Amino acid sequence: MSIDLEIEVDALNNAGSKSLEVGEYGAEVAKEYADKAFEYAEDAKNSKNLAEAWAESIDAPTGEGTRSAKSWAENARQWAESETEPDGVKGAKSAKTWSELSKDHANAAAASALTSKNSADTAAVSAKAGSDSAKAAALSSQNAASSETVAKQSAELAAAKLEKLETVDLPLKADVASPVFTGQPKAPTAANGNNSQLIANTAFVQGAIAALVASAPGTLDTLKELAAALGNDPNFATTVTNLIAAKLDKTANAVSATKAVQDGNGNNIASTYATKTEVTGGITKLATVASTGSYNDLLNKPVIPSKNSQLTNDSNYVAKDASGNVTITGTLTAAKVVNAYYNDYAEFFPRGEDTEAGDIIALADGTKEKYVKASEDAALVVGVHSDEYAQVIGGETDENGNVDMDKVLQNYIPVALAGRVHVKFYGTAKAGMKVVPSEILGVGRAFTDGDSEESVVGRIVLGDKFQNVRRVKIMVRRQ
Repeated sequence: MSIDLEIEVDALNNAGSKSLEVGEYGAEVAKEYADKAFEYAEDAKNSKNLAEAWAESIDAPTGEGTRSAKSWAENARQWAESETEPDGVKGAKSAKTWSELSKDHANAAAASALTSKNSADTAAVSAKAGSDSAKAAALSSQNAASSETVAKQSAELAAAKLEKLETVDLPLKADVASPVFTGQPKAPTAANGNNSQLIANTAFVQGAIAALVASAPGTLDTLKELAAALGNDPNFATTVTNLIAAKLDKTANAVSATKAVQDGNGNNIASTYATKTEVTGGITKLATVASTGSYNDLLNKPVIPSKNSQLTNDSNYVAKDASGNVTITGTLTAAKVVNAYYNDYAEFFPRGEDTEAGDIIALADGTKEKYVKASEDAALVVGVHSDEYAQVIGGETDENGNVDMDKVLQNYIPVALAGRVHVKFYGTAKAGMKVVPSEILGVGRAFTDGDSEESVVGRIVLGDKFQNVRRVKIMVRRQ
């Protein structure tokens, strides 16, 4: 490739040596300008290609979600005159389709107008028929007036007859339901023992009472006297039966008497069990604590520790604060640790600046070990600032050997070194994609050709289609 350049050179004639002296722009300077011009030419070429892509490319010019001017023009054409769904939007219609639908609606409106006219003509015919009906109704009204006069005369005659019935005839009759008789009404006497629906007169009732009493003594010839004799007990027979059942059988008195003094196992109650007096006397011989159960009644009281210094394992005891956090000052050894809710393993790294959960963390430049938000050209990417670690190591204790988490977090960053954690990321996220630091401090982006494998902080395990800066889940350091 050749490059045409114009270079201004000051030529100075040396009269003594007859040589041409080139000023301060020598070959080296010219080469530098040529190299720089080549770089500008390459940049211009790349810009031209990018401009052509933005103008006419069918594919996305700079990544998913972008379109060239040609694509937008085609999209606009679809929205203007496509007969199918424009741009693949389900249920959408183009302007042309909406225009045709409007034309159909106009034709339908014209048809509806014609139908309305026909309905108006039909209404006019109905109006004439209504007028004829009104005339017929007037004639019927006249006939009704004549009928009303006749009906009034009939009603007056009926009222006179009803008045005679109510004031003269009805008072002489008894009601069919619950009649009230006056004077001395009589009824036939039914035969003794008759249980039909015939009316019972006094003769029948007296005969029935005499048959009921028969030859009973005078002290038991009424129901009251009989009830008193039975103790007014409506269940007299059952009561007597139960009382009989509670009595000993006269043929087995000896056996029953023996069982009466035995328990369920055949033991003699008197010789087997202590009496109330014997039990009460025995209790008084026992120590007081046996009956009270009180700690204060013990003769030799054990010492109950009231502070940590009285524990035999005082240097390695387990402490729990008000929030439920447990501190073990010794070494914890376990065969298994299960049910940890979070997913990553973290370590406290010395803090070099303020960071927040999801930031990619890297070693800061300098003579002291400090860690900051990772930049695109970070020398050592170590992990992700985590707020969801299942286990964290490192940090420091106070002068009493206790861990103050608030103070530790002021001086250290909890960095996820293994497991799954959420990291800040922008651009489309795909499962399995490698994540490296971007030009935004602490924020990741997708790995591209030319990026260093040493800068990979992890691989995405849960993708999405968003483009903004958000947190996505990755597997830390899975290269």
